[in-house]
Order: sequence, then structure tokens, then C-alpha cells
Amino acid sequence: MKVVLAGNPNAGKTTLFNALTKSHLRTGNFHGVTTSPASKTIGGITYADVPGAYSFSTYSMEEKSALNEVQSADLIVNVVDALTLENSLSLTREFLSLDKKMLIYITKTRKLKRRKGWLDAYRLSQYLGVPVLDCTPSELGEIIKSGKIPDIAADKSVRLSDAYFAGNVELTFADKLFYNNIFSFLFFATVITLTFFLAFHPAMPGALMKDAAEELLCVKLCKAITSGMKNPALISLVEDGIFGGAGGVLSFLPQIALLYLVLSVLDESGITSALAFCTDGVFEKAGLSGRAAFSLVSGFGCTAAAVATTRGFSTPAAQKRTIAVLPFVPCAAKMPVFLTLLTPFFENPFPVITCFYFAGTAFCLVCARILGRRGEEMLSEVTPISFPPFKNLLIKLKFYLKGFIMKVAGTVTLFCIVSWFFSHFSFAFSYVSTEKSMLADFSRLIAPLFAPMGTTDWRIAYAALCGFIAKENVAATIAMLCPPGAGVDLPCALGLCAFLLLCPACISAFSASCREVGFVFTLKCAAVQLALAFAGGYITNAAFTLIL
Repeated sequence: MKVVLAGNPNAGKTTLFNALTKSHLRTGNFHGVTTSPASKTIGGITYADVPGAYSFSTYSMEEKSALNEVQSADLIVNVVDALTLENSLSLTREFLSLDKKMLIYITKTRKLKRRKGWLDAYRLSQYLGVPVLDCTPSELGEIIKSGKIPDIAADKSVRLSDAYFAGNVELTFADKLFYNNIFSFLFFATVITLTFFLAFHPAMPGALMKDAAEELLCVKLCKAITSGMKNPALISLVEDGIFGGAGGVLSFLPQIALLYLVLSVLDESGITSALAFCTDGVFEKAGLSGRAAFSLVSGFGCTAAAVATTRGFSTPAAQKRTIAVLPFVPCAAKMPVFLTLLTPFFENPFPVITCFYFAGTAFCLVCARILGRRGEEMLSEVTPISFPPFKNLLIKLKFYLKGFIMKVAGTVTLFCIVSWFFSHFSFAFSYVSTEKSMLADFSRLIAPLFAPMGTTDWRIAYAALCGFIAKENVAATIAMLCPPGAGVDLPCALGLCAFLLLCPACISAFSASCREVGFVFTLKCAAVQLALAFAGGYITNAAFTLIL
């Protein structure tokens, strides 16, 4: 049996899917969080969560995929937001025309009551001629498992006003503030700047917890493990390869947690949606729409996830433009890299790193403008502003941090072990110093590419290119192979940061882009991004060499 959860955008379909299937798909209080169908089978029942749609006359690519899933459903669960029920009825009636078994599940009834509205599920069932449920997700699951979904005949004597009252639908003070163009933009810029301050300033919680984590992982735990070892190669592997590389990246977890927490609050509260609505005119001048704001804000967390959000765009051309420029938005994985390169030169790296984050976003918009001036129409609901439940924030933060930890424990650690092996063994497989290793011989071939950035150190050249697998690898490789500041002065560090800011995203983002817009287009974009990265690195180094 296939059960499809369908309805308008932002109605709570994914939250319901997570509750029914014990899953952890991404949620958010804005249009377009779900960009492709997801399914999971529980007890012989396959539940499918699909992107939101307004009607069968599809507006975007994601709506087409949703309606294709609906056509194959054995049971349609029409998820309806109680706050916008009247807007949902058009799609509901189109579902009824399919002659498929269907029930309506009402969400956000508590918020409806808070604004003095009410809903009578039984009377609404009579009005629509289909079962309407206002219950917990577990109760809905039991009803679906039982298969006892009653057929209800429509009662023409019942009016909508007999079953539903929307309450006070006027904008709240918070809505008026955040849907003000100037306030919304200034608030977002202020919050992001404050987040960086709390994360990067040496006297703030992010930096203090990072230092404590580094002391615990890379010093105390490492010493405890290696204290009984005698083999120098094994000691070097553990100290330099695992704890010096991957452990150093893991110590950035508190700062990354702070960034993800703020992004989660912005998402769940509806502020991201307000930002998209208010910046639509700005993005239109760059050849995009306000929907690009969703992608750009997501890009601060993960480029691969941001690429997936573009599926909700109404035209392939707008999707391609956005994907082409998204790598210029610094993701969370670039934070450890900037800190690793800049901390030796700045007692307080907060202002410099903040400038790089905003510079990357600005460069992204400039490139979008160059690529095309044709904007994209945006269709989106005005999302009410409300502080999200603390439990939802914890679940979302746990999901993000679990992904980061698994990535460090898996991909980054494996990469560090492989890099350590090639940096400590010769082609004769003898244990040697790093300067005589296989990695040194190979990396000296690419080192001249980075000479105009102010370094001929093969270790720095190798570290810079490691970011194409995962940006965390850059910080891990520098920590593993280089003593602090080795072969790098301030102009060189700034040039390397500019290179890493503009270079193509990691392999995960490359794969996501290939799925969305094809391998050839993605490869062309990566080639242009790489050329811009080298040019940006060269120019930045030359400029600061003259200034400093």
C-alpha cells in the first residue's frame, strides 16, 4: 500500500512524514524545503513525502514530481494547514477529482486557536465529503494501518462557515517588522555578523569551546592513546594523521554548531521566508528571484543541500544560474579552513572571516548578474513569524551535527590516513621523512601553480587541492603536514583564502549539481570556478603584498 502525503507548500507534510516513519528529513518554516519525493516503508505501508503544490497546473519542477507521485497513490493524505485552509481547498477538490481513496489531515490547529479561530473536523468532513482528521500523527498511523477509512457523503446543507473560522488573520507586529524590506535585510545581516562574532572572537563561546575541544581531543586524548606505543610510525599515524588532522577538524564542532543553530532558528521561525519575499526585487536585478535567498542561506550550511533547493525554481535557466554561482557562498566547511589559515596572523580573526563570508555572497550575486538579467517569477506564501519549538531546533541541530561528525569520522579520517601514508613512505615503501615521500614528489609538480599566491611549499599546494573532495580536508591536511604558519605569510594566507572561497565546491556538491543540471554543465562551471579561484588568489596576494 502506498500512502502519499500531499498538499500546499509549508503545510507540515515532512514533519508528519518524520513522525509516521521515524525519519529525520529536513524541515523548515518556508516554501520549498522538500524538493523531491522521499519514501520509506513501515509495516508494509510505503509513505511518500512530496513537494508542495498549489494545483494540477504545475508551476515548478518540484510540483511536477509531486503530482506524478500522487497519481500512483493508493491513499492520498491531503495535509492541510489550518491557518490557510481556504487556500488549500482548490487543490483538495482537484485531489477529489482523481477518484482515489483520500483523507484530510489538519495541522497547526493550536496556532489557529491562539488567533481565536476554530475548526470542526466532523462538519468539515460533511462539507467536503471526505474524512477530515484532527489528531496526533500516531493516531493517524493507526487509522492508516487498520485500513478503516470511512466513505463520507457530502452534505450540501453544510457551509464552510459552519465548520471553520480563520480567526484574526491580520499581520502581527513581528510579521510587519520582518516583511519590511529594510528591516528584514538589516536584521539578517546583523544576525549573521553577530553569529560570526560569537563563533570567531577569541573571548566568545565559539572560540573558547573550540580551544577546549582541541585540548581535549588533540592533546589529552591523543597522549592517553599513544603513551603505551613504541613504534614511531604508529605514533606518527595517531598523533599527526588521525588526531592532528581529523581531530583538529572535529574540534571546530562548537563553532559549526553555533552557525547551524542560528540558521535553524532563521528557517523554523519563518525569517528566511520573509527574507526571500523582501529581497525578491534585489535578486531579480541579479537575474534570479527571492527564492534564491533560500538557496543562498542554505549555502552557508552546505552547498550540496543548497543545490537541492533549486529544484523548486520555475525555470531550468534560473536553476542553472543559481547552481553556477552557489559555490561562491562560503559553506560551514570553509570556516575551519579560514580559521586555520588566518588565526596565526590575527589575534581576533572575526572581522576578516566575516568579510570573506560577505564577499563570497556579493561575488555570487555579481556573477549571477553577469550570467543573465532575465529574472524568475516567484510564487510563495507569506509565512507567519513565530519562535520555533525548542524541540524542533534540537532535532534539526542534532541532524546537522551528526552529519558533520560522521563526515569527519569517515571521509576526513580516511583521507588523513591515506595522506599520512603517502607523506611518510617512499616509492620503495620505506618509512621516510615527509620531504622524501611519494606525496612530496607528486605535490612538487603542482606547487608552481601556487607560487603567484606567495608559496612554493608543496604541502600547502596539496592541502589547497584536497578541498575538492571535502573542504574540511584542507584544514585537516594543513594541521597534519604543516607546523603553524609554515611557508605562509599574511598575503599568502589571504590569497589562499580567496582561492578557497572561489574554487569549486566539494565532490558532494558536484554530484548534486550533476543530478540537477547534468554532468557537462557542472563540469563547465567547475572549470570556470577553478580559473576564477586561481585568478582571485593571485590578485589578492599581489594586492596585499603591495599594501603590506
